[in-house]
Amino acid sequence: MASDDDRNDTMQRIQVGVVGLVAVLLLVSVANFVLQRASDEETAIEEIQAEALDKSGSVAANEDDAPAEPLAELGITPAPAPEEDNATLVVPQKSPEGQVVPDLKPDPKLEAPMDRER
Repeated sequence: MASDDDRNDTMQRIQVGVVGLVAVLLLVSVANFVLQRASDEETAIEEIQAEALDKSGSVAANEDDAPAEPLAELGITPAPAPEEDNATLVVPQKSPEGQVVPDLKPDPKLEAPMDRER
């Protein structure tokens, strides 16, 4: 019977210890929250939001300097529409044989194209 009393005493001590640790952790967390709210220092999230607001504000302030064509800023230029009077057909020139990549030539040993079944 002595072992049952020792076991119950040990379990009670462990439970009290765990409850004490949780209580201390909760108390420290609440104190940290209160002190952080009371301080005048900006948190990291507030700093990031302020920087993003400054950047978007500076972009809005410099709208006069923005290019007239936003696609040109990105390096994308639309092809001009051909005029109906002077419509010309642009034929791509055949590249010289020296510029063809040898890996892209079809294999002469192939009997049928690969995209068709025999």
